[in-house]
Amino acid sequence: MGNSATIPFSAHQTDQLSVDAIEEIKLRTWARKNYTEVSQRDDLWHPVILDEMLRIDQE
Repeated sequence: MGNSATIPFSAHQTDQLSVDAIEEIKLRTWARKNYTEVSQRDDLWHPVILDEMLRIDQE
């Protein structure tokens, strides 16, 4: 699956990494819709996005 969509939130954009429940759901949903292979993931993506993609890897 390609990663043509814009990342909704990257960890480098803010010092505040914590998110509320609604933002977390949005990030996890984005990660599911825009799943990317491990080799193509950016370490700067928000940790919630990376975590959800890791969960997908384990499914």
